[in-house]
Amino acid sequence: MADSMAPNAPTGESTTQQNAQADERSNGLTMGKYECRLLPHGAYTLVPTTFATLAWIASLSQDGCDYARLSGKNVEALTGQDIFPYLEVGMSAYRIPKWDPADESWSINYHEECESYDDFKVGAAFELARIFAFLALVFGGGGALFLWFSSCFVFGPSTWRWAGYEVALASFFQILAFSWFGSDLCSGDSSCTMHYGSNSDIIALMFWFCSAVLIFRKYPTPTPKTSGNQNANGGTTEDGLELPIAGDANVVVESNDSNPALQRDAPEIKLDVKAAEEDAEII
Repeated sequence: MADSMAPNAPTGESTTQQNAQADERSNGLTMGKYECRLLPHGAYTLVPTTFATLAWIASLSQDGCDYARLSGKNVEALTGQDIFPYLEVGMSAYRIPKWDPADESWSINYHEECESYDDFKVGAAFELARIFAFLALVFGGGGALFLWFSSCFVFGPSTWRWAGYEVALASFFQILAFSWFGSDLCSGDSSCTMHYGSNSDIIALMFWFCSAVLIFRKYPTPTPKTSGNQNANGGTTEDGLELPIAGDANVVVESNDSNPALQRDAPEIKLDVKAAEEDAEII
């Protein structure tokens, strides 16, 4: 008798697994590794995610030739002429203004291609600023994309903080990118004033900083997932009484109150169930 019931006897490993599944169901949380549901952490995650995304868009909106406006001797050094009052310069190239006879003023045609710096010595600070700006884009864009996954998947506290580290690094490198104004291009008898590109980076810096503060300020606890009453094998019961039995068996006895037929036949039914301790175990 004991040998015939051996396959249904619970092992220590299966019992532990069943207990873990029961705890998971009692908490009402979805802990599936690849399970996706809408806003498992609530709407709070959308705030830092939106800020990080707006920062990334602001940083990408510049075209590399509109970071600042240059005036002074370096204008002549770049163009070889002394007639231009200023240049619009960026991280990779610059633009030359054109004289507009109608308005009698110098203006920039943004449909024309930018001019390369070629052999002009921009200095080490210029090159470092370009590297810092690139790293800000990488960490900021990666952090923004990573944060969008929190609108579908459950993030643990450490994963949530890691997203905050990425966004914080983006704001840090964005600050270092402003060392560009200390380069040889803007020093000496030349000066640079902020223009569209640098103003966009300031906006990106503010959004990234706010996003990082919101991430480190609060970890949004995952909201419970309501999926009805589940039994130990993943099924659902409504009006029945569930008797979880160790092993693969799962017996559901329907209540007499919910079935009139059972009420009529109840006096004629006799249940004679006898189970020894070595044959079955009630959890």
